[in-house]
Amino acid sequence: MTADDPATAFERSRGATFTWRTIGPHLVQFLRNLPRVRRAKKAGRVSDAFAEKIMLAVTAVNECPYCARYHADLAADADVPRETVREILENDVETAVDDEELPALQFAQHYAESNADPDEVALEELYAVYGRQTGEDVLAYVRAIYFGNLLGNTYDAVRASLSSFGRSLRTRLERARSSLERRCPLC
Repeated sequence: MTADDPATAFERSRGATFTWRTIGPHLVQFLRNLPRVRRAKKAGRVSDAFAEKIMLAVTAVNECPYCARYHADLAADADVPRETVREILENDVETAVDDEELPALQFAQHYAESNADPDEVALEELYAVYGRQTGEDVLAYVRAIYFGNLLGNTYDAVRASLSSFGRSLRTRLERARSSLERRCPLC
């Protein structure tokens, strides 16, 4: 990743993570959502470029560095301009997309900001703009990336915690060894 990479902003994630209490229900929802994502992809009502923009909008809220990098690359493969990716990752969807795509990206942000609990009005507006089938496709992509974001952020949080524990343990062992060497005539 280079300094001009749009995903650089999420190098150190501080986004939403799973807890022991939330991972189970989210996993069940993710597994139930997988067939919907497959159907959405197969139906083609949402282009690859539009799907990547939707997923980047959720990722911008949740700040997952892995998803930001991965979906920035997929967006580039789908011919989404680098500047558009950067704007979406900066939560500037109003500038990044046209009026046709804007409601979906705003819904995606709302979904992430509400911790996967969008209000009914937002959901009905999504269906009113895109129709029921396309709205369901958008929702399927949003749910999939939300799970991926939290999974990536949780991985980072666990890794950081273990790394901190390892440093702390090494420090304690070094102090104990040093103390023992000062006190023990045989060492």
